[in-house]
Amino acid sequence: MTHSSPPAAPAASTELPRTKPIVYVFAVLGGLAGLLYGYDSGAISLALPDISRQFGLNPTAEGLIVSFLLFGALPSIAVATAFEKKIERRNLLVVGAVIFGVGSLGCALAPNPETLMAFRFMLGMAAGIANMFGLIYLSEIAPAHLRGMMASLYQLSVNFGILISYGVGHYFSISDRWQWTLGLGLVPALIFGIGMALSPQSPRWLIRDGQIEKARKTLSRVRETKEEVDREVADIQKSLEQQSAGMKELFGTFRPVVILAFVLVIFQVFTGINAAVYYAPKIFEHLDMGVNAGIVANYGVGIALVISTFVSLPFIDRWGRKKLLTVSLAGQIPPLLILTFFAESNATLAIIAVFLFVFSFGFGLGPVFWTYVPEIFPLRARALGVGIITFAQYTMNALLSLIFPDLIAAIGTWVFLLFAVMSGLAVWFILTQVIETKGKSLEEIEEYWQERADIPAEALVTK
Repeated sequence: MTHSSPPAAPAASTELPRTKPIVYVFAVLGGLAGLLYGYDSGAISLALPDISRQFGLNPTAEGLIVSFLLFGALPSIAVATAFEKKIERRNLLVVGAVIFGVGSLGCALAPNPETLMAFRFMLGMAAGIANMFGLIYLSEIAPAHLRGMMASLYQLSVNFGILISYGVGHYFSISDRWQWTLGLGLVPALIFGIGMALSPQSPRWLIRDGQIEKARKTLSRVRETKEEVDREVADIQKSLEQQSAGMKELFGTFRPVVILAFVLVIFQVFTGINAAVYYAPKIFEHLDMGVNAGIVANYGVGIALVISTFVSLPFIDRWGRKKLLTVSLAGQIPPLLILTFFAESNATLAIIAVFLFVFSFGFGLGPVFWTYVPEIFPLRARALGVGIITFAQYTMNALLSLIFPDLIAAIGTWVFLLFAVMSGLAVWFILTQVIETKGKSLEEIEEYWQERADIPAEALVTK
């Protein structure tokens, strides 16, 4: 990508239509996919020290147990992407909830590390489905003027799930009952499954499947006027007249979208958030500051994620994606430098730095990334594009989670300097390469990429 200045984005509408309250209800229900992912991601943090002591694990084995959840997401993302045209988003999310429940029980009953890894892998399969299709579902059911906030509710749910898991993990760590920490993931799995079964299907998927009247009924539940429903149905039908994009076109016509999203993945992962989420107790144990400091830091991570994401909700559609990303990534740099140079000498300062780092991530990079990626891909390439990007994100997260215990054992706090450098590079990239999508309909964003690729609309119509 070689832009010398920020690319122009499509023009925004100025009028914001009213929103039915039921829209927020469905947003919360869809966002429960994030709560499940957050709980199962965060639960391992305080359970890991007890698991390690019980099974006598070394740093490499600890990395495997943590990362197997992320590796498990890879096959489910691939399969779900391949069959997304045959399985409606909501129904697939219900299947994900069932897998979450089975995986949670399996982890609780695991008699050895190998069995625990196998069920962590199963949880990862569910997480891949939830993370990918939960976001697609929310982006396709949300009105354009609230799409950013509704998708951010997903990230808020992730963070709330992490905070809950820290509280549960702390309670059961006192008596070394890590099995309960992991097994109680069954509870949010049941809530999520029931909630999604009661939610409407994606109107875009219904129209693509030829169920026009059913899509109209769904849209009438979440849009204020018949005119809005008619306009949205017409826009979706127009978009669906275009040929479905395959791998060749995705990496040809829409290559700029793929590159933009892929680079954002690199910055989202390798600025270090998962090191804090998964390994806060291990980091402070490495710094010889004791288990209590790690537990305090863990609570700091959970609280910072929830507060920062909640605070960011009204700003994502007011300030826009680009500004929030810039502020967030710039804000990560000072606390990472503090962790690099002062963490070993001052536990209080280190805990504060972890809190500020995570707060900065949660205010922008966390929610904006998962809002931005589904909305920049055209409808006919959305599932394939988001699937590839989600696959890449989980792969990178898994690799970082796998090597981090060995990495911090080898170079200590210098690892945070690497995260700070990546944050600085990310600020430059956001300012020079990222387009703004605030207030644009998904169809307007698609038209922007089509015009940029200089493709006549008639060339994309299905023959």
